[in-house]
Amino acid sequence: MYLYDIIDDFRPEDTLNECKARLNRDNYIGWMKTICGFVNTKGGSLFLGVKDKTYELIGYNLKELDNEKLYLTQMISNHFKTTIEYTFESIPYIINGEKRYILKVSFHESRVKPVVLNTNGFGYIFIRQDGKTSPATTENIILMAKSSAFPYFDNQLTNIKFNRKNFNDLFNFYKERNDSKELTEKLLESIGFFDQNKFLKKGSLLFSDDCNADNTLVVCNNFGSLTRGVNLVNSSINFKGNLINAYKFIYEYLNQRMNHGFIKTKDSRIDIDAFPSRALFESIINALAHRDYLIDGSQVSVDLMQNRLVITSPGSLFEKEDIPPTYNFYNFASVRRNKLICDVFILCKAMEAKGTGFEKIIKDYENADSRHKPFIFSKNNQFSIVLPDLTYPSGIDISDEAITIINKGLLLNINNKYTNKILAFCYSKEKSLKEITSMLDVSNSTYFKNNIINPLVDNKLLLVSKVKNKLCYKTNTENVYLN
Repeated sequence: MYLYDIIDDFRPEDTLNECKARLNRDNYIGWMKTICGFVNTKGGSLFLGVKDKTYELIGYNLKELDNEKLYLTQMISNHFKTTIEYTFESIPYIINGEKRYILKVSFHESRVKPVVLNTNGFGYIFIRQDGKTSPATTENIILMAKSSAFPYFDNQLTNIKFNRKNFNDLFNFYKERNDSKELTEKLLESIGFFDQNKFLKKGSLLFSDDCNADNTLVVCNNFGSLTRGVNLVNSSINFKGNLINAYKFIYEYLNQRMNHGFIKTKDSRIDIDAFPSRALFESIINALAHRDYLIDGSQVSVDLMQNRLVITSPGSLFEKEDIPPTYNFYNFASVRRNKLICDVFILCKAMEAKGTGFEKIIKDYENADSRHKPFIFSKNNQFSIVLPDLTYPSGIDISDEAITIINKGLLLNINNKYTNKILAFCYSKEKSLKEITSMLDVSNSTYFKNNIINPLVDNKLLLVSKVKNKLCYKTNTENVYLN
């Protein structure tokens, strides 16, 4: 018996239909990507209990049917962060006197796109074309984001009407960055700042002079050290207010505290700032423009350390769960989470219409060595840009963001270029002094033990024990955790 024997209007596998004999537990990506393709395109139906080439019915008994439904529901919940709408239909048939069932699962086109399939720490986007499921291109992703039927936070209408007197900061910012030209209401209307009845959008309110929304919270910390820790903070200041003043607050905070240095040449010296001004500007604007304003209780974190600046914004990139630290900024298409907010910054010449500003950040560091290159990473639904301090000779590497010290009242005066590497190296297993020095490519000396290792032990960041008559060291996981 075949599927077309019990469903009169069934069409062979096309963009809207696909058949599976069973949901493969060992290779679930094969059928999960079909679901991803359905919801990113026009929806579609998955027929389970049907061979995918011949459409022969295999079917389920009632217990098998319930198990398949439960498994499918759990997998969708585990691997899609976007809510997916779907319905089950159990279709009975009789064969050899036995009643069996096939399962039709109908998936609706998602109102929010792109929908990302998350697995093994990575996010994948698929679409349906010509009866096949294929990876989405950058162009596909951009078109999906633009055509999303559900308005994002910043584009949702409010019942508050536009009054020019409430937006002096925005009008002045535009004038500063546009050669004293005046911002007109017509320009604001052209980007959807308000509708034809002058009702404002939620994103527009974030630019109002009296904005004090909780989801604009910015926290600036100056650690004065190589690591984060509650007892290492030299200063910590909070800010809530409109996005223009948020930018100015962050920039002023960093400008007052960043290091300044110089490079000697044959005939003179060249003054340098810790962070190039353009890269700093782009990083701050990026954090404010692409922040996920729907995440309650969140903040933009600005962490200034001895060798780097880390600006962290709530919200992952394209719904990917994690992005490991990477120097390759070009892997990420410039689809905007907050189109209206970005359009306002574009009007004010604080952003470019064509991209994210990553290119300018890279350009500012193009003459820097490998340990002074900016990088990005995403973890725990947050996205971070790391700018190395150009005045710090040793620079940084990606592993500096792998260790966090939980300082519980401990006095830590041991910050040096080896601290994080040692704590990461010894995190999961005891290591001898010889193994540690070999990893660092330094001499196994009494000086190294007394001045590098022993302070870590004294401050309870390393635990020491004897293994086969050798002193070995292991990271104290009560005071240190690995990101």
